[in-house]
Amino acid sequence: MDEFFRLLAEGLQKGNVLLVIIVLVVLFVLNAHKLYPLFVERKKSRLKSLEAALQSEWVQGAERECLKKQAETEHFHAATGIMLEKAPREALLRIYERSGGRLPFVYFRRAAFYVRYENGELEVRLSRLERLMMWGGLGGGLPVFAISLTLLLWTLCALVLWGSEPFGPWRFWLISSVIGWTGALSSRSAYSANRVRREIQRQASETDTPGDVTNPPATP
Repeated sequence: MDEFFRLLAEGLQKGNVLLVIIVLVVLFVLNAHKLYPLFVERKKSRLKSLEAALQSEWVQGAERECLKKQAETEHFHAATGIMLEKAPREALLRIYERSGGRLPFVYFRRAAFYVRYENGELEVRLSRLERLMMWGGLGGGLPVFAISLTLLLWTLCALVLWGSEPFGPWRFWLISSVIGWTGALSSRSAYSANRVRREIQRQASETDTPGDVTNPPATP
């Protein structure tokens, strides 16, 4: 680790931006796994506090019922990453069970921003414009990222081996790959929400009678 910090200090002193970026990326990759236990420990701490409060003889009546509901919510959040109260949580579980494994839980977690609970049912609010931007982000962002990243790696290899940049400045391809990845990543939540929306529509159409046309078929 000391060697990495020495290289980082050397790159900063000499103004070697490429060396600084490489060292920072390597440090992040090597230490990213250490962040996960911190999040897990934080969740465990909240759950332990709730469980300790429930075991106290001083917590009774409405306060105890409130803490029970909060503990259920926290346990569900720890298991799935989704923070929901009891009623919307049960509605979500109904949709998940009826999906028959077609819709993994990760889609519900990513779609949380677009999901609303009204009249005893979950509803996904995703406008046509948001869907259009989603397909644009996925259709444009992923190819841009893949091409830019490939050319960035080739350019860095050529720069290290021969001291030249045959495909253009490496900074341009770095920025392009970041833009492409950001575009694709920003569309992930909307894509998940669209999958959940289509599954809700599919389940609603299955419960309709053959002559009922009030519910339109799922749209892409």
